[in-house]
This record gives sequence, structure tokens and C-alpha cells, in this order.
Amino acid sequence: MKKLFLFLIFTNLLFSQTNKINLGFPKEPKISEKFQASIDNKKNEVYSIYQNNVEGIKNYTVEFILDKIDNNKEYGYLMEAEYWIAFNYDKIIPQLINRIVNKKEVGLVNSADLIILERIESGDLQSYGHGFIVNDDFFTIAGRANRLLTVITGENFGSVSMNSSPQDLLMLQKKWIAWLQNI
Repeated sequence: MKKLFLFLIFTNLLFSQTNKINLGFPKEPKISEKFQASIDNKKNEVYSIYQNNVEGIKNYTVEFILDKIDNNKEYGYLMEAEYWIAFNYDKIIPQLINRIVNKKEVGLVNSADLIILERIESGDLQSYGHGFIVNDDFFTIAGRANRLLTVITGENFGSVSMNSSPQDLLMLQKKWIAWLQNI
């Protein structure tokens, strides 16, 4: 029991320190071809999908997007965030990296064409037999943050599942931090 108590204290300290990482986007980043291609792809998609509302999406604030990631169950906001980030990646990537360790469960609604296999198996998400398969758990902040980072950078350092341990998330976060420090 004492070992469990010490482990819990250690884990708590580890995560309280992790959440306070002071990251910033480089002033003169070396954007790779893969990163630039991802940015360009998302910009092209937003213009074809949201023809009449591109400016509305582009003009969301960082605070608005982070609030939707952290607190809103609507899948539509996560889709819009994937497009918004193409125009604002420098403002949000460090904050998304900080969120990789946050397993807070927000939930998810109105996601009929989305397939998250673990959530379908657990009964949290209905399967319609078709849709877009994602490996990150959109029910959690960590899963949402990792998905947004993967989509905009073109990099893939792993997925956030329902069962990702605190250590798994910390290792994933370290990979994203190393990526950020090398651009």
C-alpha cells in the first residue's frame, strides 16, 4: 500500500511538472517539406469544404479553439480545428504539445462518419459501417491534441488510446517536444 501511495505521489508530481512546460514556437522555424505539405493540404481542403465560411474559421481565436478541444463534445469543432490550425499552427502547437498528457475525458457527439475502434468496442461510439478511421481517442484532450499535431505536421509519433498510460503519454509528449525543438 505504501508503494502504491508513493507511486501516486510521484505520478502526480510528474504530471504537475509536465503541464507547466514553457514551450514556444521558433521565431524562424525550419519547416520541412512534409510539414509544409500538410499545411498546404489543410488550406486547400478548407477552401473546398467551407467555401462560404473560410474567413469565419480562420478568425477563431486560440482561446476559442482550445476551449473547444478542452471542453466541447461536438465533433464539428474538431474538424474545424484541423483546418484552423493550418493558418495558426505557430500559435497553438506548443499548447497542443502541453495537452498530450491530459487524459481528461470530454466526450464526443455528432460523429456519425468517425470510427474509433476502441470506442466502438467499448460502446461509447456507434458504428455505422463506414466512415473515417482515426487512431487517437477524440474523447480525451490528449487524443484530440495528438490528432491535431499529427494532421498539421505530417509527423506521427504514436497514438493516444483509451488505455494510454501516463508514461506512454509522457513519452509521446517528449517526442513532440524534440520535434518542436528541431524545427
